Amino acid sequence: MACPGAGRTRCGPRDPAIGQASADRGTRSTHSPQDTARRPPHVRRIMGRLARRGNGDRTGRGPSRPRPTPEPEPMPPADPPQSTAAIDRFVESLQRGRRTAACVTAVHRIPARSAETAPWPADVPEPLRQALASRGIERPWSHQALAWDHLLAGRHTVIVTPTASGKTLCYNLPILRTLAGVADGSALYLYPTKALAQDQCAELNALLDACGLDDAAHVYDGDTPADIRRRVRETGRVILSNPDMLHASILPNHEKWRRMFRTLTHVVVDEMHTYRGVFGSHVANVLRRLRRLCRHYGSDPVFALTSATIANPGELGARLIEAPVEVVDRNGAPAGERVVVTFNPPLRNRELQLRQSPGAAAGRMARTLLEDGRSVIVFARSRQGVEILVRRLREGLSRGHGTKALARRVAGYRGGYLPEERRRIERGLREGSVQGVVTTNALELGIDIGSLDVCLIAGYPGTIASTWQQAGRAGRRQGKALVILIAGDDPVDQYLVQNPGFLLDASPEHGRIDADNLRILAEHLKCATFELGFAPGEGFGDVPAETVEEVLAFLADETGMVTRGPAGWTWSAEGYPAGTVSLRAIADENFVIIDTTAKKPEILGEIDFESAHVTVYPNAIYQHAGTLYEVHRLDYPERKAYVREVRIDYFTQAIDQDRVFVLDVFDEAGGAAPTGCGEVRIVTRFQGYKKIRFRTFENIGYGEIHLPDLEKHTTAWWVTFPEERLAACGLGPEAAHGALVGAGRLLQTVALVHLMCTSGDLELTWGTRVGDGWEPIAARRGRAAEPVDGGTVLESPTIFLYDRCPGGVGFSEKLFALGPRLLAEALALVDGCPCEDGCPACVGPADLVGAGGKEGAARLLRHVIGAGQGG
Repeated sequence: MACPGAGRTRCGPRDPAIGQASADRGTRSTHSPQDTARRPPHVRRIMGRLARRGNGDRTGRGPSRPRPTPEPEPMPPADPPQSTAAIDRFVESLQRGRRTAACVTAVHRIPARSAETAPWPADVPEPLRQALASRGIERPWSHQALAWDHLLAGRHTVIVTPTASGKTLCYNLPILRTLAGVADGSALYLYPTKALAQDQCAELNALLDACGLDDAAHVYDGDTPADIRRRVRETGRVILSNPDMLHASILPNHEKWRRMFRTLTHVVVDEMHTYRGVFGSHVANVLRRLRRLCRHYGSDPVFALTSATIANPGELGARLIEAPVEVVDRNGAPAGERVVVTFNPPLRNRELQLRQSPGAAAGRMARTLLEDGRSVIVFARSRQGVEILVRRLREGLSRGHGTKALARRVAGYRGGYLPEERRRIERGLREGSVQGVVTTNALELGIDIGSLDVCLIAGYPGTIASTWQQAGRAGRRQGKALVILIAGDDPVDQYLVQNPGFLLDASPEHGRIDADNLRILAEHLKCATFELGFAPGEGFGDVPAETVEEVLAFLADETGMVTRGPAGWTWSAEGYPAGTVSLRAIADENFVIIDTTAKKPEILGEIDFESAHVTVYPNAIYQHAGTLYEVHRLDYPERKAYVREVRIDYFTQAIDQDRVFVLDVFDEAGGAAPTGCGEVRIVTRFQGYKKIRFRTFENIGYGEIHLPDLEKHTTAWWVTFPEERLAACGLGPEAAHGALVGAGRLLQTVALVHLMCTSGDLELTWGTRVGDGWEPIAARRGRAAEPVDGGTVLESPTIFLYDRCPGGVGFSEKLFALGPRLLAEALALVDGCPCEDGCPACVGPADLVGAGGKEGAARLLRHVIGAGQGG
C-alpha cells in the first residue's frame, strides 16, 4: 500500500524511480564513485543533501506557492557521458523499483546513428559555404544535398526526416542561392503557428547576415504593427506567415502584394503533417487560390514542404499543391542513442482498476530527473494538466533541501500565454535558464528549444506521428536521450502500453484531406471570386470548370453573392468572404482574460470561444503559469473574463452534456442493431462544475454554470439498440444504462484505432435519433461524468460517434462501412480484458457503468452480433 505522503522519510525510503537523488551532482565526497553507486538510493539521497548543506545551502521549506522569477542564470549544458550514465541509472531504477518494476512494459533502445554527408554541390556560392563553415557546417548531410538538387532544378519537394535533422537548411540553402542570383526574387514561408514563424525568422536573419545579403526576413501575422506591414508589402523579399494570414489578409489584398506575386520563386510549407482533416482541406484550397493568383501575375513558384514521419508524405504533399512532388526521406543527420520506455502507472484502486494519473507519475519522474541535473520536457494532454503539474513541481522542489532555486527553473508553456511570455520561455530553454518545461502539444512542432535530455509524454498524444514528434524533443547528436510514454486510463492508452509493439513497430498514420468537400470548396470559391473573377470555362486547381460553374450558379441563386456577366463570374456582395471563413473550423472570437488583482488590470491571456465555456465560467478556477485565479465576472457579449488571484487548494472541472438531432441520413442498415450515418446537429449544454482538491482529487463541492448552449452541425455514425433487444438480453433499465455506456466506450475505442485519430476528433454521446432526451451520462474525456435523471433509458437508445469538426471530414462514412467489424472487435476487447466488473481499459470504471456494466455490455454486443448472423 502506497504511503499517503510518498517521499517523506517517516514512511520509509522513497522508491528509487520516483524519489532518487543523483550521486553525480558534483558534490564533494571522500568515497569513490564505485562506493557511492553501490549504496542504496535513499542513502545516496541523504548524502547528497548533507553535501549540499556543507556547501552552504541551508534553505529550509520553501513557500507553499512559489512565484517564478525572471531570467535565472543559465545552466551549463550536461556533459554527454554524465548524462548517459544518469539515464541508464534512472531506467534501471524504474525496472528494479519496488513500486515501478511491474509498471515498465517495455524498454526499447534505438541505436545511435552516424552522419551521412555529401559534398557541396558545385553551384553553392563561396560566401554561403563560408557562412555555413563559420557555423560549424563543413559538409551538408545527404538529405540536405539531395533537397538542394531537387529545388534548384525546379522540382516541388517534400522533406520527411525526424526532429532536429536539419530540415530547415534543406530549403533555406537553395532559396538563399536563388535570392543571391535573382535580383527581384522573393520567397514565402508558411508555418502552422505564429510562434514557429517568429522562431524561424531569427534563425533565417542570422543566416542572411552571415551570407552578406542585405535583405531581411520579416514576419507578417496578426501581431505585426501596421507600419511594418506596409514596409513588408513594399520591400520584403523573404516573408514568414501562416495559412490563416495568407487566407484572410494577403490573398484578398493581392493588389497591394503585386510585387511579391510577380517575383515569387519559392513557397515553403513547413510542418505539412499538421495540414490534415478539416484544417488541411482548407489549406489545400488556400494554396489553390495562391497558385491561381501567381499565374495571374506571371510567377510559378517551386514548393518545398517539410513533414514529420507520416505514412503518405508524397501523397499528402501532392494533394496539397496539386502537382507531382519528389520525396526526400533518407535521413543523413547523426543522432545519439535513444531509450524508449512504456510505463503503465501503478494501480491506486485494484478493485476498480484505477491507476495513478499519467500527470502524477510524470511529476514524480520529472522531479527526480530535475534534481539529478537532467533537462526535462513533459507533454501533458490539456492546458489544465500543464498548470497542475507546473504547480506540483514548483511546490515540491521549493520544499526540498537545496532545490528551492531549481523550482524557478520550471516553466509551463501552452496556448493562451502572451507572445512575449512564450518567447521568454523558449529563450530560457535554449540558454539553459529553464531546466524543465511542462507543455501541451504547443512545443511539439519545430520551435528551437535546444537539446533536452528527457521527454516524458503524460498520456498517448493520439497518433503515432505525434508520439515520435514529441519524443524527438529529447536527444543530442552525441549522448543518450530518454523518452517515457506514460499511459493514462483511456482504453487506447492501455491497449498501446500493454501491446508496445504496435507503437514501436507500426507504420505512422496517413495524412488525409478532402479539398473537394463541397462545403469547404464553396467557401473558397467565394473567396477566390472576390480576389479575381472566374472567366468562362476556368477551373479551380483540379476542380473542373463544370463543377466551378455549378457551385457558382448555386451561390448566385441562393445568396446573390456572385453574378454572372459576359466576362464570367464576379463578386457582387458587400461583404468580405475570407473574414467569415475559419480555416480551423472554430469560432474566431476568442475570450480575453483580464487580471484584476492589482489596481491596474492587465491582460493575462486569451482562450478560444468553445474552450471558454468549460474554462472561464463564473467562479471557475483559471490556472496560469502555476498561479490560481478565480473568475469573478464573465462579460459574455464582450468576450472578456475578469479574474483575480486566489490562494486555495482546489481546481474546478466543468460538466457538459450533448443532445443529438439527426438532420439527414446518408446511409443506413437494418438488423438486430440498426446502424446509420448522416448529418446531425449537436447541442451542448453546460450544467455545472465540480471542485476537485489538488492533492487527493476528491470532489469537495459543486456549482452551477449559466451559459448559452453551443450548437454544431457535423456528421455522425450511430447504432441503435431497440427495446426488444435490451429485454431479450435480460437488461432492465438500470442494467441497460450501464451496458449502453460500456458498449459506447468500447465502440469508440475500436473506432479510434481504425481511424487513427484521437477522442478529441471523434466524440461519444448517447441519446435518441430525434434528440428527445439528454444523454444518460457526460463521458467526454477530461470532463466530469455524472448520472442524469437516475440513468433513465430512453426509447430506442442510440450510441453516437460524431465528428467534432463542423461539417465533418468523412469519419461517419468510414465507420458505417466498418459497422459489423466494429461490433465484433468491441466484443473481443471486453472479453479479453482481465478486470472483474469494468475498468478504464474496456467499458470504463465500475462506478461509472454500475454493477454488472461490463457483463451487460458483453451480453448486449454478443446478442446483436448473434442475431445479425442468424444465431
